[in-house]
Amino acid sequence: MAKVLVQTFGGTVKTVDASSPASIAEQLGISVENATITVNSDKVALDSDLRDDDFVSFTTSKVTSG
Repeated sequence: MAKVLVQTFGGTVKTVDASSPASIAEQLGISVENATITVNSDKVALDSDLRDDDFVSFTTSKVTSG
């Protein structure tokens, strides 16, 4: 487990122990549907490995209609 900083949808930054963005979502009870996940400004997948002091951000994906 890594100790990381997490910001969810523009909220306050929290410190969480987690091994992947998926485990953060599970711990915090947040939906990842229509979400973009970044780690240190790089877009990542839900199963990406996290390291100590990573900054993980969950933001709403832009929805395009057509």
